[in-house]
Amino acid sequence: MKRVATIKDIASALEVSTSTVSRILNGKNQSNAQLVKEVKAMARKLNYQVNTAAKGLRTNKTKLIGIIVPEIGDDFFAAILSGMQEASEELGYNLLVCQSNESKKKENQLVKSLIACNVEGILIAPSKETHNINFLKGLPALGKHAVIFDRIIDQEVFPHISFDDEEGGYLGGKYLIASGHRKLLFIGLSQALKNGVARLSGYNKALGESGLPNCTASFLDTDGTASEILDRYWQEGAYDAVACYNDLIGAQVIAHFNVIGVKVPQEVSVLGFDNRPLCEYTFPRLSSIEHSTNKMGRMAVTTLLDLLNETESEALDIAPKLVERNSVLDKS
Repeated sequence: MKRVATIKDIASALEVSTSTVSRILNGKNQSNAQLVKEVKAMARKLNYQVNTAAKGLRTNKTKLIGIIVPEIGDDFFAAILSGMQEASEELGYNLLVCQSNESKKKENQLVKSLIACNVEGILIAPSKETHNINFLKGLPALGKHAVIFDRIIDQEVFPHISFDDEEGGYLGGKYLIASGHRKLLFIGLSQALKNGVARLSGYNKALGESGLPNCTASFLDTDGTASEILDRYWQEGAYDAVACYNDLIGAQVIAHFNVIGVKVPQEVSVLGFDNRPLCEYTFPRLSSIEHSTNKMGRMAVTTLLDLLNETESEALDIAPKLVERNSVLDKS
């Protein structure tokens, strides 16, 4: 394999000092126009490439951002990552994307690995096992910054980018109530996820304003599968609509009802959350609460870069909107 050309090779070829070549290539010495021209020409001839890793170690400006998500293959996080990639590319940064697999232990290991890679900052959507951000608190002392996105943990150290989840639940609750539903079953992923708790709070707020009882609430990490939860409460007549933490659960709910012969939405309505592409392919098509994943990704990157440039950043919430399809029956 051909050896990679170095600044020393350029200097030797032109019989000048390595420091002179280095200053010219870094734009710090442009006074001798002829020499500048010769150095750049020789660099092209030798196919010289800047060693960004070595430069980053010297300057602590690696142009690298570390990202940790629970699951890269999840289309929800994939859409956020797409927005992050667009924004980082526009701003001259590269991404190192990691997957925690919903494991707090793995999350801790990834943070250490990203620090070892000398990333300038970290964007993280915490795992469902993560209840505090103690593993991030050492970042400021290392000159690193972090932004938490999507899944929010109670803390006052790092800015966060989130959807207005309570407003999303409230919007969904008002929609179901206006459609004539009075008994809601909420199926969440985990009680440890603050955004799920916020969505449930929004549904209950809407019910309370209408003088209706709170949702019957169940969570997959403690109460069994979606099918088990649905069957348990269906026998009790506990709900006429199912409000789901996300669209994946919504799709599971519709699939289960289709299997057991319960008609959606004629007998029970189903509402998702996220407005993922799969909403168009369930039968019936799944109504959902939408928020812009692309916008979240872009905002997370620009917020982190504001911190790197010592510009003050605040917590930001993205407003939701309702997307109606065929899974909710208007009984009013």
